[in-house]
Amino acid sequence: MIFNMMKKDVFTVVFSIVTIIISFFPIRAQQYPCGTTVDQGQKNFENTFVDSVSQIVQLNRTIHITVYITKNNQGQTDVNLATVNASVTLLNQLLDKVKVTFALASVNYIDNYHFDIIHMTTNEKYLIAQNYTANTINIYFVSELYDAAEQQICGYTYYPSKSKDVILINKSCLNEAFIAEQIGHFFNLYHTHETTFGNELVNRSNCSIAGDLCCDTPADPGLTGKVAANCQYTGTGTDANSNYYTPTTNNYMSLSPLACRCFFSDEQMIRMLNCMLKTKNHLW
Repeated sequence: MIFNMMKKDVFTVVFSIVTIIISFFPIRAQQYPCGTTVDQGQKNFENTFVDSVSQIVQLNRTIHITVYITKNNQGQTDVNLATVNASVTLLNQLLDKVKVTFALASVNYIDNYHFDIIHMTTNEKYLIAQNYTANTINIYFVSELYDAAEQQICGYTYYPSKSKDVILINKSCLNEAFIAEQIGHFFNLYHTHETTFGNELVNRSNCSIAGDLCCDTPADPGLTGKVAANCQYTGTGTDANSNYYTPTTNNYMSLSPLACRCFFSDEQMIRMLNCMLKTKNHLW
């Protein structure tokens, strides 16, 4: 009887531990969303922006990135610089077609651990005010990042309508493909599922004024939970004309799994070029 009671106690303890582990891992393993959104200022910018080029050109230009890494209350940085360097290498490969090269200007560490947790509506402005290098892309890596609704996110980028050159990244989301997405936003690219300008139709009849405003990226209903491990689209949704969506799953500006993303389209490249030539021409 004592033996049976001991077995029961051991089972109870083990079951409790397993329950805690199971409940813990989904929280740790979840992928926080991209927090880059289109506000009214960016909509106004889009409506007044005039393109300089309508085709791929080569800029033969180098743009520098300044990295800021916060330390936690134990003085730890928790950022793999090899991944940061790999992200720069990837960007150079992706934009080789337009002969734009990215280089690290410097890597800086922020000792004030209060900046290791950033809230978009409160202490973010102090982080940037105290740590900013003009005329470079400023990328901040922090341990926790919260949007205006206090939801934890992977990162967000200031669109060209903003006066600062800023990208913020949650350290746990540091990934070459995610950095590529944020650089896309920085140079005026939208998510392929963007609806701020209207819902893009599958037949692309409104592709220049709706969706992501790029006609060589298929209409996208939003890919979260709709892409299989082999990067195949599994959704069954239809647009306003009852046509089935057939989105690409390998564009950097989609919400496809990061491992599936591998390219920018030509029209996306042209949008980035126009931004570099006009709004971001101060970057060195």
